[in-house]
Amino acid sequence: MVSFETLLPDKNASLDTKTSDDFYFKSQHRGPISELTVLRRSLLFCEMALASYLPLNDANSIAGKLGFTDGKVIPGGAVDAFWFQNQFDAVMVFRGKEIRELDEAVELRDLRSTMAETKGVVIDDFKTMADRIWPAIESELESNDRNLWFCGHSLGAAVATLCASRCVLSFIESQPAELHTFGSPRVGSRQYLKHVKLKHYRWVNYHDPVPLIPEMRSGFDHGGIEMRIDRFGRLTSPRGLQRFIRRLKARATEFRTPNFGSITPHFSPSYVDAVFDVVRSEEAKSDSPWNSTSI
Repeated sequence: MVSFETLLPDKNASLDTKTSDDFYFKSQHRGPISELTVLRRSLLFCEMALASYLPLNDANSIAGKLGFTDGKVIPGGAVDAFWFQNQFDAVMVFRGKEIRELDEAVELRDLRSTMAETKGVVIDDFKTMADRIWPAIESELESNDRNLWFCGHSLGAAVATLCASRCVLSFIESQPAELHTFGSPRVGSRQYLKHVKLKHYRWVNYHDPVPLIPEMRSGFDHGGIEMRIDRFGRLTSPRGLQRFIRRLKARATEFRTPNFGSITPHFSPSYVDAVFDVVRSEEAKSDSPWNSTSI
C-alpha cells in the first residue's frame, strides 16, 4: 500500500506547493458516509482536510476522486470552508492556517479568552474566525437536506468545533451527524464544551504539540471522544476511570512547561498516515469495537 510518507518525503514542504498527483488517497466509498465504520469515516474526513490545503483545482479534483460531485469555497479570511456534496451527504471542511513551524504552535499559548454566546468561555481569536464565516455557512445550511458532517485540521479543527456547535444550538433543521477533528488546539472551557451535545471524534497524533495548547491550567479543555494514537501507532481511547487518570496525569504534566520536540506529527499528511495505519490494524481484529458504524 502506498502511503503519504512515501509520496511526500519532505513533510516540511508546504501543501500549497503540492498537487493532487502527489498523493494516493485511500478512501473510495461511493455510498452514504453513514455506512462506513467510524474509523473509515475519520480517514475520509482526514483526507478531505488535507485536500483543503491544496490549490483549489486540486482540492476539487480530490473531492471528485473521493465521491463528491458538487463543491464550493466559503471564504472566511483566516479560515475558509470547503462545502462538498453528493446525492447522500454534505461535508463542511474547515481549512485554517497551516502551522509549519514549532514557534507558530508555541505562540498559541498566549491566546486570550472571551465569553461564549452560550455558557463559559472560548478562545477569542477562534471565536472571531467563526464569527466571520458563520453567516455564509448558516445561509448554506438552511437549504441543506443531506446528511451533514463537519471536519477540520489544526486551526480549521478549532473553528469547525465552534461552527458545528453553533449549528447544534441554532434553529437550522440540518444538524451535524458528527464532527471529526485532527490536531485541534483547545477551544473553550469545560462549561462551554459540556453545554453542546455533539458527537465529536477528536484525533490526536503521538507527540503532536498543538492539542496541548493553550495549557489546561489556563482554563481551556478538550471535548469529544479522544482518538489518541500512541508511539506504536495504536489507537487508545480510554473511558471511565482510565480516562480520569489520564486527565490527571495530563494536568500534572502541563503544570510544568511542555517540552515540544517537533511540529512534524502535527502535519496533515502525518495524520492521514497515522489514521490509515489505525484503520488497517483495527480492521485486522475480528473483535475490535471500532469496526462499527456507531460507537
